[in-house]
Amino acid sequence: MKEIFLSFHPMAYGPLYEGIKMYEYRRRFCDCETKAYLYLSGNVQKVVGVMILGKKIRLDLTRDNYLEYEDTLKRVDEYIALGDVNAIPIKSLALFESPISLEEIRESIPGFMPPRMYYVLNDDMP
Repeated sequence: MKEIFLSFHPMAYGPLYEGIKMYEYRRRFCDCETKAYLYLSGNVQKVVGVMILGKKIRLDLTRDNYLEYEDTLKRVDEYIALGDVNAIPIKSLALFESPISLEEIRESIPGFMPPRMYYVLNDDMP
């Protein structure tokens, strides 16, 4: 399984934490099921848990599947217009009891800079 370090804006974390958010939307994403270490950016600056993400769904290629669902189609079109054409199913979320701060990471990896999107941690995976 591919493993990544995924940056996430704290404002988008609430629906994920509450279990409301079922998909992550991104312009670019991995082509396979992925284990993502969830880094909250902004003022939080901590790795708070691990998500398992399914294989991406290209909204621009599957748009016609939603023609009978007006509300869903509207949201799909909004994501496509923003350029976020990949819907990635969120299969699970496990939170750490003790989140890992950016300072702690930098103690092990001096000069570490969190990604704007994500880093692939194991390059041997497709």
